[in-house]
Amino acid sequence: MEFVLEKISPYSVSETIKRVKESLKESGFGTLFELNFKDKFAEHQMSFEDDFHVLEVCNPGQAKKILDIARNVGYFLPCKVVVFNEDDTVKVGMLKPTAMIHMLSDDVDTYDIAHEVELTISKSIERAIE
Repeated sequence: MEFVLEKISPYSVSETIKRVKESLKESGFGTLFELNFKDKFAEHQMSFEDDFHVLEVCNPGQAKKILDIARNVGYFLPCKVVVFNEDDTVKVGMLKPTAMIHMLSDDVDTYDIAHEVELTISKSIERAIE
């Protein structure tokens, strides 16, 4: 089972982030937090050559649905979308909720919610990089 969905963006890191956030918002997901490891490492006098952004994203309705069924899924919330440079290429991706849910639950309802979230985020990523 593949754990990661990853795509190449034709845009810069900053433009990709902007487009991903807009696309996620159109799909009912908000960005709760954004971290650039390059900046964080610099605060600690460590160098890191490329931008590596982690966006923590959430759809409150979906989060409540899954937490009502299985509280331990909270260890994986909020969902993370990453945008980063690698070898002069901008990549955008996510850890697949369906892969993660199997670690905690075999419940069909939790899988269905994870699948719906995964489809929504992956479609948002696709729209953002068109």
